[in-house]
Amino acid sequence: MNSSKKSDELDNLFSTMPNSPSHQRKQHDKDLAMQAFMAAQSDRVVEDGVVEESNANHQGIFQRLRLTLKSLMNEGDKMTKRWIYSGAIAAVFVVGLSVTVLKNSETYISESYTSESYVSESYKPENTQPSEEYIAPTVTPLEHRAVTENQQEIMRQFSDNSVDSAVSEVLIESDTNTVFEAELSRQEPIVGADSVAAVPQLSSSPVAPQSVHRSRTQAFAEGTELRTITSKPIIDDSIVPEVATQNDRFKTLETNPVKKVSEQPVSTFSVDVDTSSYSYVRSQLNSGVLPKKDSVRLEEIVNYFDYNYPSVDSVDVPFQSSITVVDSPWKAGNKLIHIGINGYELPKETLPRSNLVFLLDVSGSMNQANKLPLVKQSFELMLSQLQEDDTVAIVVYAGRVGTVLEPTPVKEKDKILQAIKNLTATGSTAGAQGIQRAYELAETQFDNKAVNRIILATDGDFNVGITNVDELKGFVERKREQGIFLSVLGFGRGNYHDALMQELAQNGNGIAAYIDTLGEAQKVLVEQASAMLFTIAKDVKLQVEFNPATVSEYRLLGYETRALATEDFSNDKVDAGDIGSGHSVTAVYEITPVGSESGLHSNSRYGDSKEAETSIENTLTKEYGFLKIRYKLPNASTSNLIEMPILKAQKVSQVQLREANFSIAVAGFAQVLRGGKYTGEFTYDDVINLAQTTKGDDLFGYRTEFIQLVRKAKIAKEF
Repeated sequence: MNSSKKSDELDNLFSTMPNSPSHQRKQHDKDLAMQAFMAAQSDRVVEDGVVEESNANHQGIFQRLRLTLKSLMNEGDKMTKRWIYSGAIAAVFVVGLSVTVLKNSETYISESYTSESYVSESYKPENTQPSEEYIAPTVTPLEHRAVTENQQEIMRQFSDNSVDSAVSEVLIESDTNTVFEAELSRQEPIVGADSVAAVPQLSSSPVAPQSVHRSRTQAFAEGTELRTITSKPIIDDSIVPEVATQNDRFKTLETNPVKKVSEQPVSTFSVDVDTSSYSYVRSQLNSGVLPKKDSVRLEEIVNYFDYNYPSVDSVDVPFQSSITVVDSPWKAGNKLIHIGINGYELPKETLPRSNLVFLLDVSGSMNQANKLPLVKQSFELMLSQLQEDDTVAIVVYAGRVGTVLEPTPVKEKDKILQAIKNLTATGSTAGAQGIQRAYELAETQFDNKAVNRIILATDGDFNVGITNVDELKGFVERKREQGIFLSVLGFGRGNYHDALMQELAQNGNGIAAYIDTLGEAQKVLVEQASAMLFTIAKDVKLQVEFNPATVSEYRLLGYETRALATEDFSNDKVDAGDIGSGHSVTAVYEITPVGSESGLHSNSRYGDSKEAETSIENTLTKEYGFLKIRYKLPNASTSNLIEMPILKAQKVSQVQLREANFSIAVAGFAQVLRGGKYTGEFTYDDVINLAQTTKGDDLFGYRTEFIQLVRKAKIAKEF
């Protein structure tokens, strides 16, 4: 880079600094920095595009740099210390770049990786074999911006105007080394040859030098040869800014309509145990923003919570259903039919082995504190729940795909942890190729007596390779039939492709969860690890036939993406949702009883409700409808059937009534978030009042947290 371009870069850097007391002061400081740069340039020898520098030159440049910094501090008065300090750090970076040895900025990815080092390889001089430890740092405007953010953070930490020159000089010596070392010695992870420009976003907090690494600034001072230093980036969750959510993608949902029983008496849908909608909504509300309406899936918000429904004591009949009928809290005259299913929880001593493949997105979009760093922490937590004879393999994908860890027994936990800790993020997103590699690895360890599952962790930004949703769904579905299942964990905001994640999880016989905090990782991967890994019933479908003698209208709350045709219920070839060990599932119908004036459909002049009522036996007028549930045991291909009537006067315990009412409060909240099309004057305050009186013991505090979220929704802003 020639001096004029360096001058332009310096102009850009100084223009981002806080305002100085005068333009002359700012220009003077910039001139001092440029003098140091030009002096360094005078000793450089350029030959065939390669900058060669002697050890003496390295030391000389560093000495000139120190003199420049001292001059800046000595000439400034106390009122300008902070600005001069920030400008000095800019000079450190600019002058430091002048000694970077570069031949070619093209980078590429190795065909294979090891758990000890998973980094990119840069072009080396001819006749030298590429090494994953050799990294020639390329410099981009994004890195300039990252250093500027470091400068600003340091200024916030040392904002006392009364600091004197001596103290300021000490700060410069310590913290400029920190910034300089962080930029020139950081680990460069996967960068595809087709994505050189995709440089990772660096931490906006100062990165403390690691004791095991040799300082670049020390190398300059000692006049020794420059060496690449590999270090793990530190990302401060409290400093990295939240990412805008306008690019998050959700499938458009049309709220289930109110249907006339005389026209459509049968309702059929697949169960859903996913919870990603709730945690995504929570992350939005915790940021003071109302979530996108399409991100609010009622069934996932309701099913986020565990409910104390009646349970079973045998895996042969893996769940029991309970029915509760209550008055609608948002529409007088209507009733709510609450259906609760509680799955059998497998004892730990009976759990089968698990062969797991962690498929981790390490593309550039994952380089935020609530993405890859949280992924690492989450999977570290999960390891504590696995058995010693379980196996874990790790596949990563960015611009290209790599196997970081071959299938490894969990008893070698340290090896697995080290492989996870070594990961960093950069590059584009070859998600489809990553899935293919993960399945190939899972097939090598397939055991029909074990759980064979891939767990994908991503923000869902598949922008390279196969992006056709139908093609990916078909691939995952075929592998499901072979006994390899797929679960999906979503992370972060800004690139989140929820629609694709939902499709993949549904077709892979797995769950879709969204991890927004370490607490959520604890819930999904520790407390509910068995539910995610071990299926007790698959292809679970519900069907309700409403009695036209007692019900005139109905609507299903949620499950818009899980609707099935009536004929699909008895067709064992049609896929449906699975229930894991200890999972609970909730579904709610709102009905308008015959004779009530609360219905939305106008009465027909020649309606058939009276005819239906007179033609039905008196005993059946005691029923609102009839519930059917179909399911398959994990290794079966033929479904079993459970049937039970929905009685008008349903007898339930006080605990069952309380649990039903809390889930109804949650369902009401989801509806209000989506605009409250059918909830009338029902408000957030009504949700709070109903939830407060029915939250029960709340062992883990999730229900209390829910009530706080409702309060946040009252004051949240539209996005």
